[in-house]
Amino acid sequence: MISTKSIDGQIRKIESKSDSKIFYDFEFWAESDEETYGLVCLIQISHPTNLFITEMSADELAISSEAKMLEVVKNRVSQQTGVPGLVFPKVIRFDEKKGDVKAGFQAFLKSYEKPIPVYESIFDQSKEAIQIEKLSIDEFKGLGGKIHLLGNISM
Repeated sequence: MISTKSIDGQIRKIESKSDSKIFYDFEFWAESDEETYGLVCLIQISHPTNLFITEMSADELAISSEAKMLEVVKNRVSQQTGVPGLVFPKVIRFDEKKGDVKAGFQAFLKSYEKPIPVYESIFDQSKEAIQIEKLSIDEFKGLGGKIHLLGNISM
């Protein structure tokens, strides 16, 4: 019997710095990295509110080249759904807000904010995009967003 993997998370709303175009990414939540290992989110470029979540197969995970592995997954999802123009959101770095080092550890803890992911724009790979907001799954769906779960995944 094949078990269903239950996922949870939230949606990152991302804005391209150059042209203010918006796209979204799914942020997986779990108690450990092991629970989210192999889970990926793809975005439909022509409809960036369409997210496709799938789990990579053992054969896909065994591919040594990351670029080739992602291409194989993208092709499988595109073929499985009949949806062309899928891309993986790509985080290129994390920007940290600098706190006052002299203020002490307690002040640091009070003012600490998680580093913000900086993405490659899905619309122009030479441009950057930044996370501007986090949305609950229900908020995302309320904006017309769709999350397509492929394989043995449930929410």
